[in-house]
Amino acid sequence: MKKMSLVALLVVAVLVVAAACSPAAPKLTLPEGAIKLSDVIPQMGEHWANPAQLPLGPIYMVYKGEVIGIEYMWNDDMLQEISIPTPEGPEELSALVPLPVGVTVDHVDYAFMPHGHEGFEVPHSDIHLYFISQAEKSAITP
Repeated sequence: MKKMSLVALLVVAVLVVAAACSPAAPKLTLPEGAIKLSDVIPQMGEHWANPAQLPLGPIYMVYKGEVIGIEYMWNDDMLQEISIPTPEGPEELSALVPLPVGVTVDHVDYAFMPHGHEGFEVPHSDIHLYFISQAEKSAITP
């Protein structure tokens, strides 16, 4: 659990720094080969993904034809190890596939799913990176 929290914090820190350095936030579009995985889920929208990238993702959250966020799902076996030099020596951390440069994240939701859920039935973590406000997210209904 500590490792998962560290990963989530690392991802959020990298995204915040990247967003702060971006002069203009580009809009994300669905990549070629993405297929619809679900109808609208409250506060998430439809889910779309390239099947070759599942279950990790990115999974694109789409509402009214616009990509409103990205979701990643992972367990410990799926994480990439990265090494960061420190004065005490290299520190090994786990990292997810990054967002495209310049995409601005409004807020992040993180959850550990101890029993999994439909589509990924093993214990894992979910992180949702939203490009819209909390108020806009709350208004998403089927």
